[in-house]
Amino acid sequence: MNEAQDSYRQFFHFVTVRAGDSLLVATGKITLRILGILMMIILSPFLFIGLFMAFAAAF
Repeated sequence: MNEAQDSYRQFFHFVTVRAGDSLLVATGKITLRILGILMMIILSPFLFIGLFMAFAAAF
């Protein structure tokens, strides 16, 4: 659990927009942050279990 928290913390530290970032770098960081949040939602264990049960019921 601590390793996962450290990974998330490092990722969000990496994608934090800072004052010296150019517009291109800031846009890239914002895009990466959005993609990271979406990936965390997609890979959420609760969502995964729900999707598994839905596909199991369909087949």
